Amino acid sequence: MMMTRLPKASERVPSAHLSVETTINIYPPESDSIRLSIEIISFLKQNGLDAHELLKLPAVRPRVVDDTRPLRDYFVSSSHNTYLLAWQVLGRASAECYTHVLSENARCVEIDVWWSSKGPIVTHGHTLSRSVTFQAVCEAIGEAIYDKDWPVVVSLECHVPITHQDELVDIMKGAWGNKLVQEPLEGVGGDTISPRDLKGKILLMVEYYPDAYCQEITPDSEALDYDSCVGTECDDESELHYETDPVLKTVDHAHAKIADSLADLGFYARSMKPVKHWLTEELPSPPHPPNIMININESSILAMLPHSLSELIEHSRQRIRRIYPRGVRLSSSNLDPLKQWRNGSQLVCINWQNFDCGMQLNEAMFAGTAGWVERPSRLIGVSERKVKLTCNVIGISSLPRPKEHKEFTPYVHAELFNSAKNQDWQSEHFKCKDVSEDGADVIWNSCFEWEFEEDDLTFIRLRILHHETLSKDEEMLVFCARLYDLEQGWRFIHLLSMDGRHTGATLLVRFTISGI
Repeated sequence: MMMTRLPKASERVPSAHLSVETTINIYPPESDSIRLSIEIISFLKQNGLDAHELLKLPAVRPRVVDDTRPLRDYFVSSSHNTYLLAWQVLGRASAECYTHVLSENARCVEIDVWWSSKGPIVTHGHTLSRSVTFQAVCEAIGEAIYDKDWPVVVSLECHVPITHQDELVDIMKGAWGNKLVQEPLEGVGGDTISPRDLKGKILLMVEYYPDAYCQEITPDSEALDYDSCVGTECDDESELHYETDPVLKTVDHAHAKIADSLADLGFYARSMKPVKHWLTEELPSPPHPPNIMININESSILAMLPHSLSELIEHSRQRIRRIYPRGVRLSSSNLDPLKQWRNGSQLVCINWQNFDCGMQLNEAMFAGTAGWVERPSRLIGVSERKVKLTCNVIGISSLPRPKEHKEFTPYVHAELFNSAKNQDWQSEHFKCKDVSEDGADVIWNSCFEWEFEEDDLTFIRLRILHHETLSKDEEMLVFCARLYDLEQGWRFIHLLSMDGRHTGATLLVRFTISGI
């Protein structure tokens, strides 16, 4: 009998990093477990609506995804520095992080592997991050993938000298077995291979350094992103106390060499950092390997927008791009994935440790799917029509009371993320006093309307905030969805806490989308 490997206590993921619960608005909980306010029940009765039946209806429809298209025609739910539990510099690495994100249908994960005095380890090199063994990481990935799962892309950042790379190959083959794609599939071309061809498989992304370009072009001239770091603290003081890690054996990574045995495993995904003219260079095979993809940081892409948007989109029709956050996001804040999806980039890497706006949008894009969704056929161009979104916001039941507040002033803030123009709306403030353990019940009975150009990558976010007189308003609850995944009509939205947990709070709304 096969025994499941249990993680060591030092590797287990703390409760603060367990799964977010976005799918609750696709698959609602039992209605008997939801408390509604007397005012909400009265409103529903006056409008001929049955509360029990309404609670059964999803606010977001599940998406059906075609699995037969070429790999480049999809957006893929992607994790950055998957091994880290918290901050980029002070975080602790854990193999269990891979189990977690893969169980949540992340389909692209990252491994930073280094050679140490104790063999290959996974860590954020040259930082205070604690490490985990490469063997444990590979075992965790292999155990989390099943036969009918959509393919998983493993981005391998290899900081191991070429003399030790055969050992990496042996570990991956041993841990992943037949799940690892080790050679080209018979009868399937690299340009036409689809997720259906690769169900239950692991695609290894292996670095490629052309002889003519030993160095990455345009190194980042990044400034510290102070705004994204403000207000974020370590969840656990113990993360500031580190055990002694194995000593890293460094390699000049700017001129890294990749062993043939390792390169052979990357047949469908050879990762190349951008070089001069990368956007227009064809990179024929031979002399270059087939299936080259571009691995580039967010700053380099943003510097090309908007003037090179059309070229980026055209490039994405030929090659896959992986976008990773700029290195100064020390608190694991996230990039804006919408800017990257709109330019056609397929693998937009998110720090899953942080349920901020970037992660909320990523959840809205992929919730209820297998981690792959088809890219819209029309990323840019003249819109076919204008549409109007009308939203009635009636009220909330069981709004949790903020910690250390006997009274508070909540309001609703709605945001529309659209390529042509973002829009927002804010409800009136409502003062809550002497709130019981059941939470606050608030009626706004308000309505807003937005008109905008139709866009398949339009998202809506609703937040409940607590107004503070002398400081920044506190975020309390959130809901985020792709606009065209919304179910129209009266719905209860199940609001999540700012770490992605179901709170029991429900917001009664009505969405109406119409052409103009």
